[in-house]
Amino acid sequence: MEHRFDSKVAIVTGSSSGIGKAIALRLAQQGAAICVVADRNTQGGQATAEEIRRNGGKSAFVQADVSVQADCERITAEALDAFGRIDILVNNAGITRTTPLDRLSEELWDQVLDTNLKSAYLMARQVVPHMLARGWGSIVNIGSVHATRTMPGMAAYAASKAGLCGLTRALACELGSRGIRVNCVLPGTIDISLHNRANRPVDPATWTPRANNAQVMQRNGSPTEVAAAVSFLASDEASFTNGATVTVDGGLTNLLRDR
Repeated sequence: MEHRFDSKVAIVTGSSSGIGKAIALRLAQQGAAICVVADRNTQGGQATAEEIRRNGGKSAFVQADVSVQADCERITAEALDAFGRIDILVNNAGITRTTPLDRLSEELWDQVLDTNLKSAYLMARQVVPHMLARGWGSIVNIGSVHATRTMPGMAAYAASKAGLCGLTRALACELGSRGIRVNCVLPGTIDISLHNRANRPVDPATWTPRANNAQVMQRNGSPTEVAAAVSFLASDEASFTNGATVTVDGGLTNLLRDR
């Protein structure tokens, strides 16, 4: 695979499994040194880092809660200690909760918004100065199609992902003239994702309209397909792509608009 990220260093949050792991592995295959970040699934995070090294890449693992400023400071410091620079930040860490408004507590709301949205702000605050010092940087936020089309019970999750799109646009405007691009990927139903922690087959009927053609392409996406979009946006091949939201959902949101 082409080494488009030779000499680059990437931090990938939430990279112990699923989409985050696929992103970390793809960027590593293309030459980047990877700072793997995970909170609760430390075993998975260590396994991702080990797989990168086993395949000839460079990696370091940091256990941290990205919703906490001190932990974000530590992630940045450890990435710099390990690799000396930070070029790419992928804000992938996230949680989802399906909870009707009458049962959506303030605590749960804060947990989802802090993990999915506040963490991206905190991590950007930490890494941007180091990107500015080099005059180059790429931030890719992992949102969700719930940012634009959602369903009952997803108020906190949809709000967090819509906010992530807004943060992407604002930072792209603020940082683009100084060499830092900020973009967002909106995955649809992806196997082995937040919807499928236990590696069970995803039932589209639990997330999409209850119809045989709920998926335009008649299948769910894979983490590697999301990783491919992230790899492009992080690279110089996307040098004029800034403030964009790239939907990776097999056309699902187009179908939902027609219903």
